[in-house]
Amino acid sequence: MICPATYKRPGKIPLRFWAGFPIVKGRQIFIKPNLVMPPTKYESASCTRIEVVRLVIEKCLNEGAKPGDIIVGDCGFKDQWELTMECSGYRSLETDYGVKVICVQEGENYHKYTLHRIPGYMSLFGIKISDFVLNADVVIDVPKMKIHNTAGITGAIKNMMGVISPKGSMHPNGSAVILHKRLRDLYTLMRSRVGFIVVDAIEGSEYAECGGIPVVSNVLVSGTDMWEVDCILAQLMGINPVEIQYLEYIRTKDKGAIPFPKIPVVNKPAIITYERR
Repeated sequence: MICPATYKRPGKIPLRFWAGFPIVKGRQIFIKPNLVMPPTKYESASCTRIEVVRLVIEKCLNEGAKPGDIIVGDCGFKDQWELTMECSGYRSLETDYGVKVICVQEGENYHKYTLHRIPGYMSLFGIKISDFVLNADVVIDVPKMKIHNTAGITGAIKNMMGVISPKGSMHPNGSAVILHKRLRDLYTLMRSRVGFIVVDAIEGSEYAECGGIPVVSNVLVSGTDMWEVDCILAQLMGINPVEIQYLEYIRTKDKGAIPFPKIPVVNKPAIITYERR
């Protein structure tokens, strides 16, 4: 589902935007934004804005979730977590809602990972997943819509790299070939764990996922399948999904070679072509 939105009024969205939203009452919830680096004024389009995370938290609370059952977490940029909290304002989520905001790879959390094998893998036979994700009943993926130098795009699937360890094992030696295969493998491992996706596509980033140029699209995107959402994000940025190899791998290996999903005409916003390096 695609709907118009701005950071000033992200809550003015239709009920159908939340179609497929999981039951959260009485359940442990993990919300995964993209906090790849401290969002300074020079990195305004790199991270999921707090307004979108607030929207998701308020939806959970309105559906009966308890504040103490909600964790917002990411791995962040190495040794930059506190600066990320300061620049993003995410600490205010704890005082305003009573939820917990954590870095899954700092302090004692660094050791709270469990190895999982991936049946039918292409390249990634197994990976360690944060126990905070494994212990959650509901995982809500809240990525940022961006171009990525190696993956082509950053969306719902790649955002889940922030809860695995070591994150760099996804692209050894910066290999794009390996990364696309491992993103497909990551999808097969995470698809049953991620219950809902809300994408901050209000302001995206072209050229790169970090240090890119902000592009205003003024939409939010939701869904229940990370692959479908990423296919829509690619099209919103003017990219044919067939050009993104990991999306094609998933389509042929996990989706029965069905056609790529297209943006519904009724919801179709203006397509803004994001430049790639």
